[in-house]
Amino acid sequence: MIPGSAIERLSASGAEFAAKAGKLRAPAWNALTFPLMEGMIVPKKAVSASIEKGALWVVYGSRFLSKIMVKDFRRYAFEEGRYPGPDGLASTVSIALRELKAEGTGIILCIPGDWVIMRTAQLPSTVKENIADVISYELDRLTPFSSENAYYDFRVMGESSGMLSVVIAAARADLVNQYLDALREKSIEVEKITINLSNTGTLCSYVSQEKNPVFLNVSPLEYEGGVLRDNILLSSFGDSLHGKDGRSKIEAMAAVLEPVVAAAAKQNGSPPAIVCLGDGNCGELGDQLNAPVKVLSDNDIKQKLLADKEGISSAAAGGALESLWSGARGFNLLVKGAYDRARPSMAVTLVLTILLLVALIPYVLLPLQKEERRLAEIDRQISLRKEEVMKVEGLRKEADVLMNEMAAIRAFKEARPMALVILRELTGILPKTAWLTRIKMTETTVDIEGYAASASEILPKLEQSQYFKKVEFSSPTVRDTRLNADRFVMKMEIEGSVKKGEEKEKDGAKK
Repeated sequence: MIPGSAIERLSASGAEFAAKAGKLRAPAWNALTFPLMEGMIVPKKAVSASIEKGALWVVYGSRFLSKIMVKDFRRYAFEEGRYPGPDGLASTVSIALRELKAEGTGIILCIPGDWVIMRTAQLPSTVKENIADVISYELDRLTPFSSENAYYDFRVMGESSGMLSVVIAAARADLVNQYLDALREKSIEVEKITINLSNTGTLCSYVSQEKNPVFLNVSPLEYEGGVLRDNILLSSFGDSLHGKDGRSKIEAMAAVLEPVVAAAAKQNGSPPAIVCLGDGNCGELGDQLNAPVKVLSDNDIKQKLLADKEGISSAAAGGALESLWSGARGFNLLVKGAYDRARPSMAVTLVLTILLLVALIPYVLLPLQKEERRLAEIDRQISLRKEEVMKVEGLRKEADVLMNEMAAIRAFKEARPMALVILRELTGILPKTAWLTRIKMTETTVDIEGYAASASEILPKLEQSQYFKKVEFSSPTVRDTRLNADRFVMKMEIEGSVKKGEEKEKDGAKK
């Protein structure tokens, strides 16, 4: 028989052991889920694939001990002047990941700037707590897309007088989905969707150490650029340089940059720094714009990114930077403005698991890698030829319907003025002291809102136009004392347009 005192001692020991085990459970879980300071102790990797005209750039970068470096990059040529197709891009990215030894790494898809629409909107400060839902609901009013058929993101620039200033970037989902689906078929995960122009701005800001620059990327035939504020792309500009020599190029760029620099100087209180990529003659811009100019050479980018070679694409390098640099504030269209909270890191657990799995990997699989690379190259070549075959089939189909389409287009143009003609007419009629804030155009009517020094003088000018009739104010004119201008809202009908009911009557009469 066990004495009562012994039972009490055993119970006490069991309770003490359970208490110690409970105390050790939390530290053990914390150790297994400890974030190994990604980018500090454990390298953080980023692979960006930049879609550019005639080429695809793939850049492999990493951050270790807080140092960002480009480990390697590749450029793959495609049809001159055209963007790579979805299948060709997916096959090429698969090859690039193997060549760069970055298999299994999710990529950052960098899309061209002309695929993206950017808008600056003012929202009440009361929506700050649920601004992502508000942007989703209001997206079709702020951009040409709804939240269901677009990839988008936004950044809050600031708050003033009870209003939030928000920059929104959006791209068509049906266009981007073609590339996402093609990459998904190759088992390639897309972690982010960024914008080439924003990536270029991030690179300029990182290399030049300027926080709010006006940046330029100049090529022999064209240039593009934008304005950064707090490393966020606010606006963009660009034009062709075809047929211009060195001096005329500088003058053409200066003419476009002058109002941009003036607006930025007014906002910041001093002229912004102009950061230029790709053309050493950009230094002459400073003399004409009275603003400091920094010209970044390939060697400057190479040294700053610790790269082994020069000639890297600024958009592709910037795409990797936006994931590796903590100061970057670029857009990620994939998340649609909804950012999840950070989850517990399973880095230590994954490291231990991977070490166990590596010990079990049979070496007999290694010889297969060479054959896989060869098959992947064949697959890439097939994908590239697939587009040419599809073009031939498309031309055959187009030949059958081309005459009907031309007749339909000709009938449409003769039946009613095109939207561009209406816009050009409004531009020519309105005086220089007037500007529009909104234009709504249907098949038969045009509604405009805006400001003018005198709203009454606009009405007769519109009535005299050959394109408009029944011009009238749709709401009272209000004098805006802050702008010293009349705010007006007008509606008018398009001359020669036919309403749907009238069209049916005419069709019936013809029958």
